[in-house]
Amino acid sequence: MTRVMAAWDRFWFAPQPSSSLALLRIAFGALVLVWAASLAPDVGAFFTPAGIAGEADETRWGLLRLVPHAWAAWALLMVLMVAAIALLLGLYTRIAALAVLVGVLSFERRNPLVFNAGDGLIRIIAFYLALAPAGASLSLDRLRRAHPPFWEFPARAPWALRLMQIQLSVIYASSVWEKLHGFTWRNGTAVAYALQLEDLQRFPMPAFAYTWAPAVALLTWGTLAAELSLGVLVWTRWRLPVLAVGVAMHIGFAYALHIGFFSAAICVLYLAFLPPALAQRFVLAIRAAALTYQRKATQGWQACAHR
Repeated sequence: MTRVMAAWDRFWFAPQPSSSLALLRIAFGALVLVWAASLAPDVGAFFTPAGIAGEADETRWGLLRLVPHAWAAWALLMVLMVAAIALLLGLYTRIAALAVLVGVLSFERRNPLVFNAGDGLIRIIAFYLALAPAGASLSLDRLRRAHPPFWEFPARAPWALRLMQIQLSVIYASSVWEKLHGFTWRNGTAVAYALQLEDLQRFPMPAFAYTWAPAVALLTWGTLAAELSLGVLVWTRWRLPVLAVGVAMHIGFAYALHIGFFSAAICVLYLAFLPPALAQRFVLAIRAAALTYQRKATQGWQACAHR
């Protein structure tokens, strides 16, 4: 029993470098900025009283329900974009994550019919980041507090990151469970139907992908196998190959189908499983490459100045 409790404590609370969390925060801030920008052309149409508003959920809280004016939707969008930039830079990180959570939630509840599972996942990630010490490294918060070395990754308890990891597993495990209840997934034809929905098609796929039975079965059952692996094997030493398969799968989804921001959001969540040591090496490699480029550029300018 003592071993179990010790393992439980290590899993949730043993400090680990904050490099993975920092990369996740930066990627998520960029994602939210793009998400907010994508709403701009349709703010008047979908989120203001004069627009074609969907069935707003009057039983749930949201800022656009409390302030039902056209200017409020535009003001909220601007605040959301500022919060996304602050989150990306790590400035007042918890407050920025909370502002993103409230902003995304308010837009989704004003007109839920124009959103899908990807938008909901963005809201969930914002919630976890509001709980996490996401500004511990690679952030302006780190410089603002004590002016320590910027390129260090102080260790923090990973419990909020663990919640994100569990969320990822639950998403894929529940997806496989639900799909196995569908006849077309069990008989290996589901992908053929999805690829022939014209309103969802983004770029054309080869005809054999949805007409040749072996290819259709391979894509359908391959998707189930990949999702099951992402739900289970991501906790093992196979996590990096499994995550690579997941990235390739979601790139394929995003190429073939209009599925909103789900693929981008789930790939951001993959960073919760990136080993901290690997994340740190990645960041420092980018820094070294940037310094090398800067040094060569400076030498080039100096050479030009002496001519």
